Amino acid sequence: MKVEDFLKKHPIEIIEEKHPISKIKIREDYVMLFLEEDKIMIPIESYFSYGLKDLKGLDDDLLNRLRNEEAYLKAYRSCLRKLSVKDYTVKQIKDHLGKMDLDDERRKEIIDKLISYGMLDDEKYAQNKIAYYDRSNLSTRQIREKLKKDGINEEIINSYLFKDEFREIEKAKNIADRYSKTIRNKSLAGKKQSILNRLVSSGYSYEISKNIVNELDLSRDNEIELLKKEYLKAKNKYGKKYSDYELKQRIYGSLLNKGFSSDDIKKVMEV
Repeated sequence: MKVEDFLKKHPIEIIEEKHPISKIKIREDYVMLFLEEDKIMIPIESYFSYGLKDLKGLDDDLLNRLRNEEAYLKAYRSCLRKLSVKDYTVKQIKDHLGKMDLDDERRKEIIDKLISYGMLDDEKYAQNKIAYYDRSNLSTRQIREKLKKDGINEEIINSYLFKDEFREIEKAKNIADRYSKTIRNKSLAGKKQSILNRLVSSGYSYEISKNIVNELDLSRDNEIELLKKEYLKAKNKYGKKYSDYELKQRIYGSLLNKGFSSDDIKKVMEV
């Protein structure tokens, strides 16, 4: 009988090469498979569902499926590590998962799992952040912007963030008081303008900010001494390039721009 005829009647079964399992370590929430060429970390439920304890090796198809299980497990554990340190929003964890080699279905599966376990909760996140930001004297507008940036939707924000006019004024006063103590080498008018700018940029209305600045008890002590120092600085600066009337005008304009009163400037310059 010819070889060709023999092979037709008795076809050779081609056995797919397997990847031998050399060792298995079962941990609390995952299983580590040690192969000759590599090792794979898989969910413990996958170990039992695939019946791996009865296998001596893996074929290519099962190996690829287990690689996908490993990617899922590593992504999930990565999320758990992040959430063990501090709270995150659903959007922030979605963004984190977006950097990993997972399909949308597996990403959604992880998100749903974390939500069901109470580890992802946008409402709780919003409540905690609002309380923290309020204690930090952030304006309602700033708090809203921060929550939106973190991915909290408008419905949740509106449910927990309320604008209390009296509380806004109180927070703005706290900021103004603290900031006023840090301002150095500025005229009284310059201090007021700096405080006003700080409050407005912090999200407080111009009306509230202006009223608070006007109510501040800012001392005029050392105003003339400070003016004299600024006068000498301006004189040295412009004296290199200008003289006589033009020099006086340059100095006067510079001091006026810094918030010193016209009368005080004239008195100092006449000395």
